Amino acid sequence: MVIFAGMIAALFSYICNKWVLRGLGDIAIVVVVPFIEEALKTASSIIIGTSTIGTHFIFGLIEGIYDIVNSSKSIGKWAALASIISHSIFGLVTYLTIKVGYSIYWGIFLSWLIHSTWNWYITKYV
Repeated sequence: MVIFAGMIAALFSYICNKWVLRGLGDIAIVVVVPFIEEALKTASSIIIGTSTIGTHFIFGLIEGIYDIVNSSKSIGKWAALASIISHSIFGLVTYLTIKVGYSIYWGIFLSWLIHSTWNWYITKYV
């Protein structure tokens, strides 16, 4: 079920992100896209009843495959590794936030904040 949850989140994120990027451009990469992804990953794991960390990991794996296919050889493998690690960390943050007693909304908010900061850093300095 975790693979299914990750695939659903990746599919819906891909569709939503394309639409948002067309409408908002670069600001979407830092602000809106991370929110869409964190909300969809967490929601799909909760609705399907599977591992939040695992769902985020599968999402990162799918994004990593996308990175390899759509990036240069020199960048693709590193982007893929960064996708897998970063999305797993976002999932861990979400899981731990919920585990210690905060709501799902706080989990999504904190992972969105970290994801947003990560995307800002990557787009500004890398």
